[in-house]
Amino acid sequence: MTAEEYQQWQHELAVGYAAEKVRAGNWPEEGAYDRALADSASRLPDGLGTEGMLLLAGEVDGSLVGRLWIGLTHPAGVADCAFIYDIDVIEARRGEGLGRALLTAGEEAARARGAAALELNVFGANPVAAELYRTSGYRVVSQQMRKDLRKDADAPVAAAPEAIRRAAAAYDRAAFAGDPGSLTGAERDLATLEADLYLSRAKLAHARLITGTGDHSEESSLLDRALTLYRGIGDVRGEAEALCWIGIYHQFVLNDDPAALPYLRRAADLAPDPLLRSYALRHLGIAAHHAGDLPEARALLEESTTLRREAGFIIGVAANLVGLIYLAAAEGRDTAPLITEARELATEAGATSILAQVEEAAAQAA
Repeated sequence: MTAEEYQQWQHELAVGYAAEKVRAGNWPEEGAYDRALADSASRLPDGLGTEGMLLLAGEVDGSLVGRLWIGLTHPAGVADCAFIYDIDVIEARRGEGLGRALLTAGEEAARARGAAALELNVFGANPVAAELYRTSGYRVVSQQMRKDLRKDADAPVAAAPEAIRRAAAAYDRAAFAGDPGSLTGAERDLATLEADLYLSRAKLAHARLITGTGDHSEESSLLDRALTLYRGIGDVRGEAEALCWIGIYHQFVLNDDPAALPYLRRAADLAPDPLLRSYALRHLGIAAHHAGDLPEARALLEESTTLRREAGFIIGVAANLVGLIYLAAAEGRDTAPLITEARELATEAGATSILAQVEEAAAQAA
């Protein structure tokens, strides 16, 4: 970082850190910003020149897209383990997979300086970050848990999504202080929230179809709205997930593989994380199976299964094994190892529906 970048980063870091601490219930809102600044200063007494600290700026085509702060000495004294104090992508470039790129670059920088491991803390109120770290190979080594004992803990205001709170704050700054600087970011946050809601509602509609428990007629329109919103804000991951589910809708609901394939292929190309890519590959494999291309179907399902194993998605592995059992039987290969593993995984996960599918596949393979 340059000195100018460092000063701007310190301000933004304190704003974000204070907000997370307040949201997590660790600090009161009053004085949180000053407390966050002091906390950062205590760890960086010499600013950019603080020994044992990597203060890195991520750039794309010469433009700043994010910052990364790594301590080469673990704050708790863990031997040979570096520690990520902060990783951040600037607001205008979020949703492009840059957070994962920064994380990978940070891992390489720490490894080059002798670190054998890298740790970080993530707040429970930040599930997006937690998912990024989980799918990047990080595992939980300790965990704090809390239950709110206040009688009004479930009040709507307390449960309001952060995007709505930020929109309210942006309005106040614009209306009462004449500062419109936060409006664009707040509008993007709300668009992301709206898109996430449409996609989530579409998944629930699909679940109603699968279980035969209610109306699912709005699934297609909800997916189309989500896709439009994700594209409008440049959220690549959201676009990929919406495309994948539109493909699944065409394949599963409309029984139209030719219409599903372009969506699924595009989703596989765009997917920034292994788990989402595994979904697209799974359904491309199903389409290949329907078309009678057994080698292609097997290759796609096996690649999807590998990604799901790496992500720890046990139920998803069991679901893929069902398809691989059918393929093995059609190709005259031994199905027993696949059946055994699928039963074990489905039983372990408590996935009774998948277990029933395993037994059906095993019966047909016998």
